Amino acid sequence: MPGNAALKLENHSHAQRERLAFIDFCLQYHGSVGRSELMAHFGTAVASSTRDFTLYRELAHENLILRHENKRYYRTDNYQPLFHHEPHAALKTLAHGFGDGLSVTPGQSGFCEDAPDLITPPQDVLATVSRAISQQQAVRMTYQSLSSGASERVVVPHSIVNNGQRWHMRGYCRKRGAFRDFVCNRITSAHICEKPIDRTDIAEQEHQTSDAEWNEQLTLELIPHPCHSHPEAIALDFNMSRQNNQPVRQLSIRAARAGYLLRHWNVDCSPDHRLPEQEYHLWLRNHNILEHCTNAVLAPGYAGTGDEAAPSS
Repeated sequence: MPGNAALKLENHSHAQRERLAFIDFCLQYHGSVGRSELMAHFGTAVASSTRDFTLYRELAHENLILRHENKRYYRTDNYQPLFHHEPHAALKTLAHGFGDGLSVTPGQSGFCEDAPDLITPPQDVLATVSRAISQQQAVRMTYQSLSSGASERVVVPHSIVNNGQRWHMRGYCRKRGAFRDFVCNRITSAHICEKPIDRTDIAEQEHQTSDAEWNEQLTLELIPHPCHSHPEAIALDFNMSRQNNQPVRQLSIRAARAGYLLRHWNVDCSPDHRLPEQEYHLWLRNHNILEHCTNAVLAPGYAGTGDEAAPSS
C-alpha cells in the first residue's frame, strides 16, 4: 500500500473503502475503470462517485491517469496496489463478480472448511494476463513447458480457466499459430506488448470468436459406472435424474475443457468401461463425443483415433 495511505484509509467509512477497493481492483485487473461502473455497482450518485475518485487520487495519485476522450481512468506504469487483492479471492471476483469490495479472504467460521489449494497463480502474472484480456492486448512471456523447457512466447490471451487442479491461460500462441492452454504458474515473466497497443494489431484469427474448441459446447452424459454394485448411491452423489429408467447427469461444457474436467472428475471414458469402478464412479456414456477434442487424451481410458495431440500446457 503506497506510503501512509493505510493510516488515511482508517479515517473513512467501510462503505467508502469498498468503493476505493473497487477502483483499485479494476485498475489492477482490468487496466481501467469509469465513473459509470462505480455508480452502477454501488448505486451511488454522480457527486458521490466523483468524490471517491478524487479521494483515490489523493491517496495514490500515481496509480491512474484520466483519458479525456472517453472519460476513463487508466492504470499507469507506476501503479502500486492501494489494497491487497489476494490472488484466490481475485480469481473468485473475476469469475463471479465483485463481492465484498475489499477482495480479502474472510475469516474462518470454525465449522466449514474448503479444500486447500496447492496451486495459486502469482499475483503479478495473474494481473498482467487479466489486464491484457480486458484491454485486448498481447502478452510477451517466458513459459516453462514440460516438453520443451523455457521459451519466449507472444500470446493473445482471451480467458483464464480453472480446469479443476490448476489455472490456465487460454489464448492464441503466435509461435505455434494456434490456440493453446498455458499453466499460469509456469509463466515466469509476463509483459503486455507495446503500450498502448492498437486493437487492430490483434488479427481476426487471434480473437476468442475464432477459437473453435472454446466456442463449441459438448453435452456430456455421465452415468454411474456400469460395474458398480450400488449405482443409486452414485446417482445421489451427483444429483442425477432418470432418463429411460437410467440415472444420468447431463453437463454442457466447452470442448476446450472436456479432457481436463473429465480427468479431474475421475470419469471412465473408455468405450467398454474397463477402468476399476472402485476408483472411477462415473462413466461417460457418450464417449464418442470426444473424437474431435484436442485434449481428449487427458480423459481417463479414452481411446481415440490416434490423431489427438496433448495440449501444450
